[in-house]
Amino acid sequence: MTTETLIQKVREKRGSLNSENEQILAMAMQILHDTENASLPPPSEENFVSRNITPEEYEALLRLEKRHYLAEAEKLNIRWIANQFNSLNAKWIVVIDGQVVMHGATLDTHPEDEEFLAICERTGKFPFVFISPRVFDIEERPTVWHKTKELDDAYPALSVAVLSKTKRFDTEADLDTGAVDCYCSLELLTANKVVKIHSKEFEYTAEHLSRSFSYFIKPLWLELIDEVGISRRWRTAIICVADWKRSPFISINPSRVQAASRGI
Repeated sequence: MTTETLIQKVREKRGSLNSENEQILAMAMQILHDTENASLPPPSEENFVSRNITPEEYEALLRLEKRHYLAEAEKLNIRWIANQFNSLNAKWIVVIDGQVVMHGATLDTHPEDEEFLAICERTGKFPFVFISPRVFDIEERPTVWHKTKELDDAYPALSVAVLSKTKRFDTEADLDTGAVDCYCSLELLTANKVVKIHSKEFEYTAEHLSRSFSYFIKPLWLELIDEVGISRRWRTAIICVADWKRSPFISINPSRVQAASRGI
């Protein structure tokens, strides 16, 4: 539970709190957090020490608590997780009861919503899903066409469509050959009803250009359209970046809404 959640729950039961009471609650939470961390074992290469909660427990968490659930497990098991990525040559792993139950070499094999919910129903536990940091080894190297903030510098632009089973979003994407996977604005995808975020979904956090951001992974259809209107469509995983306009992905090009990878 975060400090903000505790203060909110106390307000619901006792009414408004003054600043002094809030400071006391924040201090108590910090002491509790420090005590819990002091009793935790150091990160281990051999054992996964975090416990899976139930899907119902996860669904009841606030958004920040959901982020904390995954981030804390990643911090406590960072060496074990790195070993799994290396030994399995995986870009993602699903962990239940300290065992990798699913993994994949690319994000294109990342479980779809239905598969993930089926795991929850079958096991009665909410899995940990970890994404390899290698996914975000992106080399920002602009070339031609879409202008950037640099003088006489630009990215090549592609006309693409992002599609779900029923909705379509047409846009132009920067072709970034330094990226392995495709990135897009979560806000634009949800506004165009291509993506819907449900309560049993992981919101991941990562860093790019030394700046943190949060994201969701959604398997969607991409359609590439050439200058005469001929198109080709394929299924791939899209990294849907939250708060896109404040994300590191627009640092070089503030008007960017999608970055297409060299996989295209």
